[in-house]
Amino acid sequence: MLELRGSYCTEPAEEVVFPVKVLFLLDQSDSLQCTDSQHRRFGALGSLISDLRKSPSTSFGFIGFSSWSRQQGFTRKQSEIDPFLDPAGGLGPATDYQGALATAVRMLEEDMVAIGPATRARTRYVVILVSDGVPEPRCNAGCEDDKAACSDGVDNDGDGIIDGSDPDCVGVEDSSTHPDNNYGVCNTRKEVTDDVYVDYQGLCPAYNQPEQIMARVSSLLELEDIYSAGDVALHTVLLFSPQGVVEGACPGASTLFGYNHDAAKGLLQAMAQAGGGAFRDVNIETEDDQFLRFDFTSLRSEQWMSELVAYNANARRDGEVELDSDGDGLSDRVEEQLGTRIDAGDSDKPKGDGYSDLLEHALGGSGFDPLQASLPAVSCGDGKDFDGDGLDNCEEDALGTDRRAPDTDGDGLTDWLELVSGTDPVVSDGLRDLDFDGVANRDEIRGGTDPLVPDAEIWRSARIRYAITDRGNLAVPTEDGAGSEERHCYDFAVTSIPLVTPYLAAARGRNRVIVYTLEKPLSLAGSIARGHVACAEVSYQGPSDKVPESGVLDLGDAFWKQTREGLDARLQAVGECLGADPESFGRADVLELASACLPPKVQIGRILYGRDTLVELLQSVVREDLSLDLPDVGTRIFVPIESFVADRDCVRTAELTTLDGFLTLLASECAPCLAARAETAASPCGDACTEAP
Repeated sequence: MLELRGSYCTEPAEEVVFPVKVLFLLDQSDSLQCTDSQHRRFGALGSLISDLRKSPSTSFGFIGFSSWSRQQGFTRKQSEIDPFLDPAGGLGPATDYQGALATAVRMLEEDMVAIGPATRARTRYVVILVSDGVPEPRCNAGCEDDKAACSDGVDNDGDGIIDGSDPDCVGVEDSSTHPDNNYGVCNTRKEVTDDVYVDYQGLCPAYNQPEQIMARVSSLLELEDIYSAGDVALHTVLLFSPQGVVEGACPGASTLFGYNHDAAKGLLQAMAQAGGGAFRDVNIETEDDQFLRFDFTSLRSEQWMSELVAYNANARRDGEVELDSDGDGLSDRVEEQLGTRIDAGDSDKPKGDGYSDLLEHALGGSGFDPLQASLPAVSCGDGKDFDGDGLDNCEEDALGTDRRAPDTDGDGLTDWLELVSGTDPVVSDGLRDLDFDGVANRDEIRGGTDPLVPDAEIWRSARIRYAITDRGNLAVPTEDGAGSEERHCYDFAVTSIPLVTPYLAAARGRNRVIVYTLEKPLSLAGSIARGHVACAEVSYQGPSDKVPESGVLDLGDAFWKQTREGLDARLQAVGECLGADPESFGRADVLELASACLPPKVQIGRILYGRDTLVELLQSVVREDLSLDLPDVGTRIFVPIESFVADRDCVRTAELTTLDGFLTLLASECAPCLAARAETAASPCGDACTEAP
């Protein structure tokens, strides 16, 4: 058994570049001809849209409102945007906040339904309401609270009380408490349709009162939770001009429109606060064109590790642990039964159809045969693996899995591992229990047991076990070493990983242990997981011959620091022996010393190596300038799954131990070798002295 320890850090929190949808709610009431007679709001709006259109992920919607609303769904087409940038677009007599917000709720909901769960989980909706005054018409609930209804001799509200006797008519002369006096619509008994006032419902309802408006703001924000959208926020802007400017543009405007800056400011501030946005009080006469610029960046979310799974690619379990020499997902026993090769993942090569033995065996009832290159009739036309999950693109097509997603069904298990285990890579069955042994499929696969065979006892006693410690956000050095970046980091220890003894000459005793992680943005439901892979090779040729000998492989920061320091010290010792200039000393000098001072066969530990093999090993780890091609921190052993290449990216600690021994031997042989060469060079006969006696 092997215990593997290490660390993993997610990608940095970053902008998730998905749609930003900006919805403008634009007051088009008559008063704006006086507040903004120079139409500066249109210049600010046009400038903002021009800048935001540079991002292909940003689109725009519009609701122009007065005693009506005109709408434009989310678009990037300039021809559909232009009408809302035109000052001649029309004005009306009302400022219908409630109707505009109700329309916004409907527009956002329709869009969220249309784009589907995966996209809306990443979509940021930014709503901006721009107005120059308080909402109008403002209606109290009830049909008998204006001057007309309180003096017509009729019981308008059906409460059995007529006119001045009705408590609703008390103080009816005061329009501040009886705003219905100002608006003919408030107590109308006619149907008010959506093309007039969008949200006006029932007989004599309360309308555009603060409680109605704040309820619509709440409805807007609730869409985020109802539909699991990425983000919804409401910003508000109050436009005003000094009274002298307003009167200069429209004499008598104060009397005509009844500007109430303080009341409008208080309401718009409360709306923005409830909407999770910002409020701006804008003097349109002096403000520049930046007042509509809020936060329009794509969603940003911290990454979190959603899955960690480890397995030995050379070990399969069917009751007992079985050998899979070529790591193709089929045990040697099964391959012997099928007649396929235990040293190749595609037995019908070289003519081959391009499909692996594993896939052809799994689809054997669908026209596939791992021993017949002519089956299937159509060979694999695309041997690439876009998502790095171990299945070529053509194999993904045959299975119906996603070429770009290593975990098509999102159940935390890669498509290849599901194919190996016999579960369905296109159905989220990780929480199911196909063998009815009381252990979920996902837990069986993570534990290295068989999800199709009742083996609960094996799972309890011999499963692979995981201990994961969340270390939170840490500053991790950037790859260029120029700084650091914050990442969400974890320590892990995976124990009871089974080891086997492959007998193939090219990889005798090699066990390739794979660890893969999946990570997602923390706050974005429905996101496609991003995969990373680490690989470590250990040697097992029996209980008395394994590397590491302790059975514990710790690839954390301390291991890499110790390894680097050790190799650097050996290289420095060689350089000091050679008396080399540190500025010019390089790998070529080390190789020259090895060629001159070491025999063709070199013993390191208990193994006799060819010198050329050791030279190749040195060249694979030590660069020309003697810097080391090794991780500087433990998290660097993980690479993006789509770029993972096992032969290149697997950590081979035994080779690092061998390299350390090679450099140690070279440093110890350096001085005697140089002395012998100097003595030979000083001899009168030179090298000839070593010839015939």
